[in-house]
Amino acid sequence: MACRLLPRALASARVFRHAYAASPAPPRLARAGAAAGALAAAFASAAAACEPRLAAADALFASNDYERLVDVLRAEARAAPDAEVLWRLARGLKKLADPLPAARQEPIVREALRHAEEALRRDGACGPAHKWYAILLSQVGGFGSTSEKIKNSFVVKEHFELAVKHSPEDATSRHLLGVWCFEVAKLSWIEKKAAAALFATPPSATLDEAIGHFLAAERMEPNFYPKNQLLLAQAYAKAGAKAEAKEWLAKCLSATPKTPEDEETLREAAKLKI
Repeated sequence: MACRLLPRALASARVFRHAYAASPAPPRLARAGAAAGALAAAFASAAAACEPRLAAADALFASNDYERLVDVLRAEARAAPDAEVLWRLARGLKKLADPLPAARQEPIVREALRHAEEALRRDGACGPAHKWYAILLSQVGGFGSTSEKIKNSFVVKEHFELAVKHSPEDATSRHLLGVWCFEVAKLSWIEKKAAAALFATPPSATLDEAIGHFLAAERMEPNFYPKNQLLLAQAYAKAGAKAEAKEWLAKCLSATPKTPEDEETLREAAKLKI
């Protein structure tokens, strides 16, 4: 949790210190500026102490080296099981499981879900922990019954909303809330009737809500994720807005893939006819 809060605290201290740097300050303000400088230095020292163990893991994630990443984070989780380590471990396990057949995926995904749940137990205000808990709970629902999947969907949406609340600058969390809305909005009439038979108030969402979340994610971080652009194209097409759908499909197809998932997205986009 401390590592997550450091950048914000450092920024606050630097802004405060900078505000008085341009002109001579009265003694009281000078003392305040000095205190802010000391606070920034203290946070910088703490950042240096906690950053390397997470920076190494993040470098492995960025290079798609998920096996080594999981090994490193399992060792970290045994030594210091804080939320920042645990949600990263959950994420790494999820990525490790993705290319496997369903039978081999399930135990890995369930382990990942346990780590995400523990991360939330340790820090309920950790946005990434909410995000990966929701992702994994949704995936676990696919291994069970239809009623379990629908029941989980309410909790999934709640945690995506909490991820957006606690990490308002995270485009991926906003994208995932859009994915939830899109999947619910495109349910067939038969699927909606089945959901209504199981629950008095089944999940509901509209294409406009999904598009709104996808566009918000693009505003936060333009071109951050080809999948977001593909889903915008699909959502607009389903809403009957062909010009917008073609525009976002073109943006998706011009993206440079950075991960195996991006490559699969571009293959899917190349087959989409609008």
